[in-house]
Order: sequence, then structure tokens, then C-alpha cells
Amino acid sequence: MQPPPVTLAATLHDPVGRLAPAIERLADPLCAIFADIAINISDATVPAVIDAATALGGKVMLHAAGEPIIGKARRDAVQLALGPNPLIYSDFDHMLRWVEHDADDLVRVLAEQPEVDFLVVGRSDAAMAEQPQRLRETERLVNHTHALLTGDLWDLMFAIRRMSPAAAQLIVTQSRLDTLANDVEWPLLARRAGLRLGYARSDALFYRTIEEFGDPADTGDDDALQWIRRLEFAGQFATAMRPFLQP
Repeated sequence: MQPPPVTLAATLHDPVGRLAPAIERLADPLCAIFADIAINISDATVPAVIDAATALGGKVMLHAAGEPIIGKARRDAVQLALGPNPLIYSDFDHMLRWVEHDADDLVRVLAEQPEVDFLVVGRSDAAMAEQPQRLRETERLVNHTHALLTGDLWDLMFAIRRMSPAAAQLIVTQSRLDTLANDVEWPLLARRAGLRLGYARSDALFYRTIEEFGDPADTGDDDALQWIRRLEFAGQFATAMRPFLQP
């Protein structure tokens, strides 16, 4: 199925310069798949990566780097991409991997469930089984809690969301979380507003840190700090879900 024209909204943070060759290599398929591209780039990103992203010809803005404002940077990327087309938000490194490893799967998801206002895109069971252990164990708790809250057991922490223009406008005007817990806040806001939600799975999505972009395997599971960070993220998600409990 051919998808309707879709705009890509993305954030990009690459202080080590790993993404420039991939952006240049994948420029043609990116521009063929998306009607427009809007990228919010951190000011810590190396110039070669900024230049490669700018050369895609879409809208570009810069934001101050910082983990506590990842959610705000994502929200600003959605605002930058607002227009008549539906849009898909993704961290830009995720999108590069998706285009490179299975562009047909990306096109399938862009066209899937066209009646839905807010589509959460997650990893399939097979894809999740290949993720680093620290992600699987901490994200399972977040996803289970969301299922108790809503009835929907979804993979929430991969930050890919397709939105109708109405849903995107809702996120821009109503989202208040500036952390990466926006991953759970956004669909809960859409649900509370009565928008139509859906869920799509992909076998092609997988995780790497920006420092290991393009590497054959993740190496963070033996690092205590990386486990601490994932536990902290899970706590942020729990805090984000609390206001949506029924009184």
C-alpha cells in the first residue's frame, strides 16, 4: 500500500560525528519516502553532521543539548513539522537504521491504519528479544504498567509516533513533559482527548547508542551506569503516568 504524503519530524544529537556518512548515503531514499523533513538538531552535534542534515533540504532548527529537555526538543520538532500532512516523529538515528535495513517495512507502517490519529510504533516480539538486556528488563515494567492503565500492552520506549495533523497540534499545545517520558505522555494525551489510537509492530527496529551507531552489537549491558540510566528512565515514565490514573 502506498502511504499518503508524510512529513518526518526528528531530533538529532551526535556529538561524536557517527551519523554524517549514513545521512549522505541515505539522502535519496529519505527524500523519496517523505514529503518533507523537519529536524531539530542539538547544538553539541558536530558540524559535519549538521551540514549533512541541512543538505537534505528540509526544515532545520537548533536546540541546546541536554538530557532533561529531550521531550521539549521532540515537541519542538513536531511543531516545526506541522502542516497539512500527517507526520511521523522519530529520533533521527532510529530512522536512519530503519531506512537502511528495511525501507519497505517503513513504508508499510506509514500506510498502516490510515484512520488512526496517533499510531505508536514499537518493536515486534522477535525484535524485542534481540534488544540489550537492560532495555528489555526495565521497559517491560513500563509497558506492563501502561497496559494496566489503558488495556494496551505496547512497546512505548522507542520514540516513534505517527500523527494526524490534529494529533500533532494536540501534542504541541498540551504536552508539558520536557523529559523523554514524553514517550508515554503523548499517547496518553491523545487517548484522553478522544483521538483514535493504534499500534504497529516492526521487525526492523533495533537500538544502538549514538556512540555505537553502525556497530554490529550493543556493549552497554556490562556497564553499571547504563543500567542506572535505564532504571532512572523507567522512574520518569512511572511519574509521567501517575496523572492519568482514574480518580
